This record gives sequence, structure tokens and C-alpha cells, in this order.
Amino acid sequence: MEAMNGIEKPWGPELPDSDSPERQRLDLPRPPSTPRFYPVLGLLLGAAASIFIGHPLAMVALNIQEYINNQSPLELTHRILHSYSIRMWPMISLYFLSGAVFGAGFGKIYQKLVENRLHIEHLYQEFELQVASLRHHYKNMTIGIQGFSQRIKRKVTDLTRDVNQCHGQECPIDNCFCRNLPALERDVNTMVDTTQRLNETLEKELILLKVLTGSTLVPQPRDFYPVLAGAIQDLLGLRFRDKLIEVEINGKPYAKFSGSLIFNFDLATMQVIVENILSNAMKFGDQVRVVTKEVNNRVAISIMDNGPGFEVSELKKQLLSLRERREAKSTKLGLKVSLHLLEKCGGALYVWSKPGIGSAFTLEFPK
Repeated sequence: MEAMNGIEKPWGPELPDSDSPERQRLDLPRPPSTPRFYPVLGLLLGAAASIFIGHPLAMVALNIQEYINNQSPLELTHRILHSYSIRMWPMISLYFLSGAVFGAGFGKIYQKLVENRLHIEHLYQEFELQVASLRHHYKNMTIGIQGFSQRIKRKVTDLTRDVNQCHGQECPIDNCFCRNLPALERDVNTMVDTTQRLNETLEKELILLKVLTGSTLVPQPRDFYPVLAGAIQDLLGLRFRDKLIEVEINGKPYAKFSGSLIFNFDLATMQVIVENILSNAMKFGDQVRVVTKEVNNRVAISIMDNGPGFEVSELKKQLLSLRERREAKSTKLGLKVSLHLLEKCGGALYVWSKPGIGSAFTLEFPK
């Protein structure tokens, strides 16, 4: 109606003037500056402590020593008052200067410690920002690839339908492009599935980055079994989709198991830990059993497999070896990440294994 009457409707809000007080500048948080008064404060405190504490104590100690050696009577109050007499000014000046120098030195050291702590906190914030930007970049990239592949799939499906509607299933023209449509459709479906798996894999890697770079955990009362079932389904559907693996939870097939185990844990941290231990079990065995117990106000989660097993002493040696840390093999890297996260959340990891029999990893968490 307004356009018909010749009145143009304004697009969005009016832009305020450059000097308008309504405009507010946005800035990134700056690292706090280090107070410069620590050396001066140390100088003053050191001088005061030396005059009012150090010098009188020295006079008291001297009087006690003379009393022990039977050189003078014990007169502590007199000696303290005498220490501030006018003729003691050279000694007072010496204590003042020495206390001021030591106080200023300690103040400077404390200032450096505060500066280093603030610098480390600033570097950590920058690292978190870089990780967050990396997560955002990869997430947008995978979303774009997935959307593009789905559009191609829709177009190929529409093209196949149109060709079939034109001349049926059998094309009368030899060497027609439509004969390659089924193969093209299969390739596009493979591309869509691959991008879906890539997206899910990157999502898990981003969760891992978030957990490793997070400074604090947010434990809340949650049910553990949905986390366990989700990790099993993800591993069987993606990484081990071509391997036949039987998984049981407390003696029942995982798909038929139902129950609840509620305790405090951080969701993202628990997802990474459980998936790391489960992936190792599924990698080396085709039968995996999960047993949960509650003992002495702690929750124990045992993950057992029928794999080839190993020597526990050798595994502990490899986890502590500098060479192994540099090589960062995938299996041991997952264990190291799990141990790091368990340490953050107050948990523990126990292992039992015999060569030729299998392995059992037990996670323990405070309830």
C-alpha cells in the first residue's frame, strides 16, 4: 500500500552518524596489564619490616645471648626501646637500606611471576581461539561439501527419472549417455555416503579438540548407557562397518539392553574416553563385552575383548617411552588421550591382558 502511494518503506534501521553516542565500539578482551607497583611496595614493606621487626629482634637476640653467657641481665623491653635511640641511627639506617633492597628484589621477582602467569593465560586464550576457528572452518567446509553432494544426487535422480519417462528403461540410441546414469547414480551415492562419514568423523575430532583444550569440565548427573550405546553404534556404523563384531552389555546384546546408570560426568569427555577404549577392543577382537558395576561409591566400567592380548608391562613401558610419544601410534595415542582426560575428571584406568586370551580395560569414575 505504501509503495502504491509513492511512499518508500525504509530498508532496516537508519545508520547513525559517526559521532553518535549510540554507536559503540566492539573490542576483543585485552590481556590485563601487570601492576608496576610491586617493586615499590616490596621496598616499603621490606624497609618497614627491617626497622620495626628485624632490628628489634636482633637486639633481643643479642640480649638473650649475653644473658646465657652471664654478661648482662635479661632486659628485653629495655633493649627494644634502646634499639630506637638516637645513637643507634647507623644500625637503623643499615637495616633500612638492606630491608629496602631485599624487599624491592622480592617485589620484582613477584612482578615477573605475575607477568609470566598473565602471559601464559593470554597464550592459552589465543590457542583456544585458534582451535575454535579451526573447528568453525572445518565444520563449514564439511557442511558445504555435504550440501553440494546432496544437490548433485537430487539432480542425477531427477535426470534419471526424466530419461526413463522419455523412452522407458531401454534407450533405443546406442552409446547414449543415459546408459551411464545407473553407474553415475551409484558413484554419487557413494560420494554422499563418504561426505556423511567425513562430516561425522570431523564432528568427533572437533569434540576431541574441544575436550582437550577446555580448561574446565562440567560434570552433571547423566545416564551412562545412552553414551555407551551411541559410541557402539557410531563405531559399528562407521569405522568397523565391514567387520562382524558381537557386542554385549552386562550379558545381553547391546541392541536389546535396557537400563540406567546415573552418575556425574562431563558428556563430551565421557564420549571421547568410551569411544577410544571401545575402538581398541573392536580393532583387535570380534567379541566385545561391557560390564558395569557400582562399588564403594565408584562406578566401574569394564570393556573386554577376545583379541590377541599383550604384555601389560610392555604397554606401560611404551606409554612412558619418549620414543613412543614421538611416534604417537593410533592405539597408544587413544590410550594416552583417555588417561589425560581421566586425570582431569578424577577417574582411573586399569588393564588386564594375557597374550592369546584377550584384554580387559576397566574405567573407574567417582559417583
